[in-house]
Amino acid sequence: MTAEPLSDFEIGKAAEHLVVADLILSGYRAYLTDQGVPYDVVLDCASSLFRVQVKATRAARKLPGKRALGTGYLFQVRRAGKGGRRVYADDEFDIIALVALDIRVIAYLPFSESVLQTIHLRPPGYQHHARAERRRNIDQFPIEAALAVLTSKRPVLAQPQSSPRLVAMEQPRLFETA
Repeated sequence: MTAEPLSDFEIGKAAEHLVVADLILSGYRAYLTDQGVPYDVVLDCASSLFRVQVKATRAARKLPGKRALGTGYLFQVRRAGKGGRRVYADDEFDIIALVALDIRVIAYLPFSESVLQTIHLRPPGYQHHARAERRRNIDQFPIEAALAVLTSKRPVLAQPQSSPRLVAMEQPRLFETA
């Protein structure tokens, strides 16, 4: 069976489902929203609802204009729609979930006016230079830290963050087609 390449729409849907699964497995209630809503997922945490916008990338790539820095994950977070025609307002959602589909890792960031147009994140385990304190790895942004910023509470991590939450790539399929 030859697999057709996935469309951007299918990639986006896969990322949304991965975020919902990650949140549920972390002990939260999470739900997908309908098409046309300005956010993708609703997170129910301690009787508070948080709106989550999901952005995905297929794989790490060379960072534009930063050739010496190598590869990383690039996310366009301020634009919506085909070709980025619309700019998000600061109050359209509360959390942005950045999904690296190739390794199935998610970074959760609180969304505010301080969030830049583009976010670059490094693969897990990337070692930074001593002068590069601003650069971050994609596995360093758990949902608990984003919620702590939004609720002004100290984060309580659901899992030890020594290893990223990865979905096994070689996991057997639940259903096989004949």
